Amino acid sequence: MDWYWIVVLCYFLSSIFYGTHLWTARRDLSKIGFYFIVAGTALQTISLIYIYIKGDPLTQGFETTLYLFAWFISLVCIASQIKFKASLLGAFAAPLAFIMTLPHIILPQGIIEQNATLSNPWILIHIALILLGEALFTVAFISGLLYIFQEKKIKSKHVSSFLEKFPSLTTLDGINHLCLLIGFPLVTIGIALGLLLAKEIWGASWEWGQKETWSLVTWFLYAVLIHGRLASGWKGRKAAWGAVLGFGIILFTLFVIGYLAPGQHDFLG
Repeated sequence: MDWYWIVVLCYFLSSIFYGTHLWTARRDLSKIGFYFIVAGTALQTISLIYIYIKGDPLTQGFETTLYLFAWFISLVCIASQIKFKASLLGAFAAPLAFIMTLPHIILPQGIIEQNATLSNPWILIHIALILLGEALFTVAFISGLLYIFQEKKIKSKHVSSFLEKFPSLTTLDGINHLCLLIGFPLVTIGIALGLLLAKEIWGASWEWGQKETWSLVTWFLYAVLIHGRLASGWKGRKAAWGAVLGFGIILFTLFVIGYLAPGQHDFLG
């Protein structure tokens, strides 16, 4: 069996066990799901090291960028579960990792011509910092979504045994806060590094392409959200909705703008 298929299979099985845990009272299923997402992440780590040693760019196009993004999401999910004991995060992160690693094995290899600039290790650091920051934003989005759903059920007094699987509202808000607090500086450093590299490689730090513009919009949104949390005391629903909105713009920038818009950052090279 192909190496990458095993990684995808681990994430798929993790999704199955986590998903089954949502509808049953068996807590051991979430533990099995956790073991599978850990196994998938470990194997994916080895595969990424192999790709790097072989000399292939880790962020060449659509499928490889998603493959790396899935790895970061899995790492952040595992760390969050260990710190906050919030197993429900895996029920959302594992399917995301599965979906994002799938194109790496089903899309034809070599359909995108390699860009020599992507062999620059600083380019990889620039992209990795942004993807790691956005992986943290992804987990903030998941926790925000769970917060909104749980709070709505509690306020409507439709509390059921299903909500017993949810982390407390305080825990979900804490996950949201910590992920934003760590993710925003990483994205900021990644963008700043990208400006320096763009000046060196293309002769201009900023070209106002659609990908760059929407990335700046995303950064400003999270800057407002961070400021609101730290300076204005935003918590709970307001912060949760901010995380959901921010993630929506990330998806739009990554999949719509990043794939269709012409420019230095488009997936079609």
